Amino acid sequence: MKRFLVILFLAILVISTITGCGSSQNTAPNGNAQQSSQEQAKQLTIKFATYFPPDHPQNVALREVFKKQVEEKSNGSIKVEIYDNNQLGDEKTFTEGVRMGTIEMGLPGLIQGESLPKLNILQFSYLFDSYEHAIKVLKNEEIMNKVTEGMTEMGTRPLAYSVNGFRVVSNSKHPINAIDDTKDIKLRVPQNQIFIDSLSALGFSTVTMPMTELFTALQQKTVDGQENPAVTLYTSGWYEVQPYLAITNHIFGPNIYVINEKFWQSLTPEQQQIISDAAKASADYEINLFLEQEKDILKTLNEKGIEITYPDLEPFREASQPVYEKWYKQYPDIKPIVEEIKSVK
Repeated sequence: MKRFLVILFLAILVISTITGCGSSQNTAPNGNAQQSSQEQAKQLTIKFATYFPPDHPQNVALREVFKKQVEEKSNGSIKVEIYDNNQLGDEKTFTEGVRMGTIEMGLPGLIQGESLPKLNILQFSYLFDSYEHAIKVLKNEEIMNKVTEGMTEMGTRPLAYSVNGFRVVSNSKHPINAIDDTKDIKLRVPQNQIFIDSLSALGFSTVTMPMTELFTALQQKTVDGQENPAVTLYTSGWYEVQPYLAITNHIFGPNIYVINEKFWQSLTPEQQQIISDAAKASADYEINLFLEQEKDILKTLNEKGIEITYPDLEPFREASQPVYEKWYKQYPDIKPIVEEIKSVK
């Protein structure tokens, strides 16, 4: 009997040991799963830089659509911080920050055209007939892939395209009723060769300077005028020292939702989809808002005493043609893309 009890005791001991080992082995994967879940839920922060003033349609769209959609769809695991009005540096500075990865996202214009000449195609004067034409091109994936070729390799991935409008000319000297009225106007333009070439071809004396210095330069008459979309003229307050506005519509300005490529590759497919969808939705919202506001802003500027003129644009178009030829000669591969853009209806 004693022998039987000893054997029974030993059997129970062995079974208990085996069960204990099994339980220990089973808890490890559960622990790892919890740890993995915690890692996935770890909050990401997207610093998003723009050069627009707070009330510009671009920033309104970012706040109302992009930020809300990303944070909601990610269940709060992705936080979006918007730094508008050059808080993280001017356009060139924050775009370089996105490229280097110190800033996750930004909304520059075509500043990278300095290194990627094909980007400048979108800024050829009088390339687009209308907003409808321009927006169709921005939504044409095949064309835009050609225009933005090389961006990802440089560290910035394009996600969506918004509208900054057709550019117009304001000044403090006199109304512009015809192309001959441009010759005595010293005009601030961006540090971009296509702008220098295009505005010089229209007869202006061009001066490059950062946008952050522009209001003071206009106020002190270091320069006579500037060229930007009417919405920017209004939201920046420059109209206060620029009594004359000419609707020249010389260059169309898109903006690009860009994200640092390394940051993009570090995201899960689900996170990439959330951010990409939000960028496209935000861009679409901005386009509609911009087009509505532009009409109202021209009316408001007129009510504030700004003299608005509508010169005949055909001489401006003719004066722009040598710029096309110069760029075709320097970059022969851009001509077929320009022709493709012009053919879009």
